[in-house]
Amino acid sequence: MTPQDVRRLIEERGIRTVRVVFNDNTNVARARNIPAEAFLEDVIEHGVQYPSAMLSVDTSANFVLEAGGGWAGGYGSWLLRPDLETFTILPWAPGTARVIADLYDLDGNPVEIAPRRILSRVVEELRREGFTARAACEFEFYVFRRLAPDGYEPSWTGLNCYAEVKQAQVDDILNAISVGLNAIGLGIEAANTEYGPGQFEISMKHQPAVRAADHAMYYKTSVKELMQQKGYLATFMTKPLTGRSGSGSHLHHSLYRLDGTNAFYDPDAPDGLSDIARHFIAGELAHARAICALANPTINSYKRLRPYTFAPANVSWGYENRMCMIRVPKARGQGTHLENRLPGADNNAYHLLAAVLAAGLDGIRRKLEPPAPVVDRDAYADASLPPLPQSLEEALDALNRDEVLVEMLGADFVRSYTALKNSELRRFRDHVTDWEVNEYAELF
Repeated sequence: MTPQDVRRLIEERGIRTVRVVFNDNTNVARARNIPAEAFLEDVIEHGVQYPSAMLSVDTSANFVLEAGGGWAGGYGSWLLRPDLETFTILPWAPGTARVIADLYDLDGNPVEIAPRRILSRVVEELRREGFTARAACEFEFYVFRRLAPDGYEPSWTGLNCYAEVKQAQVDDILNAISVGLNAIGLGIEAANTEYGPGQFEISMKHQPAVRAADHAMYYKTSVKELMQQKGYLATFMTKPLTGRSGSGSHLHHSLYRLDGTNAFYDPDAPDGLSDIARHFIAGELAHARAICALANPTINSYKRLRPYTFAPANVSWGYENRMCMIRVPKARGQGTHLENRLPGADNNAYHLLAAVLAAGLDGIRRKLEPPAPVVDRDAYADASLPPLPQSLEEALDALNRDEVLVEMLGADFVRSYTALKNSELRRFRDHVTDWEVNEYAELF
């Protein structure tokens, strides 16, 4: 897409405002709304300034000095430079378009701790080894009817996922999201209710790695916006309801050689998996505990990683096994791919993909071999399988100890990310929950 293409679209479609957006390191989509005239005349070529301080705020918008340069650094401006390949007209927001931007300093250098930059670096490392990656995030999410400020009612009741009678009750939701996301080019494959009251799953087609993460960001922000317009609240919080299903974001991913052939496929192997696929699986398993800090980035995320919930509880893999962390689907040939079931729906897809691809690349470089797959046994009951972290603190510790991922993702990023997450943890430890009051107030 050229500047001339964008100008034509803006003029033909009557676009008045362009949202210049990016995902920050707390997984909040940030935007500057630019009048179309200014976007065409200045921002396309020069970018728009953005305060660097905003990469130093946690999920509550509190400043975390350790996440950036601190007051002594002055918090100067950065530039948002739009990637015109992501320019998208929003059919549900008349006169509005959206474009993803990359972050640069005022001297024109990429901001190395920005999520999209981190993923782009790992993708370049893969290319140097002769591979490209494709992926798709399979999000689950909840949609609630807005009630009183302190509570929400699920948009549908029961647990009967895929039940036509239940889905007919929420056709307004399924159709609005499917039609809306298809209209902006996300390639929706299927839409259905899931195994929780008010829970949904709408899957997308595979895309090149950076584009897949772009689509994941557009998916989440668009779903929330479409539902808000209908009076609903959509949430990708991993575990919004006690005792109900958590929302995952299963990552389907594959490698291709530069000639376009699937690098995970070997027609001569008994299971159809190549040496590259085995090494990649082994890399993901070897770095699983560190990946967890990025795949499950909130305190709430760890309430999903429980046995017998269709979420993984240990470091494991198997063929068509949904109890394992890595499932190898039956598809072979050009469709050979892996499904990592570790991520919660609250992940930042740029972080997630960067971590998974970096781990797999390490497995390829070191020619790691995976342990035996889980076959004909209960993965949850197998005490020999290494457990996954049970808390954000545990996962952050694993990430900081993982020298390979720290190097590939960037030490400055890991330091900044850890500081942001530790700020959340400190605030959570100081907060008195309803559970504590209900459990203890009358007893003691």
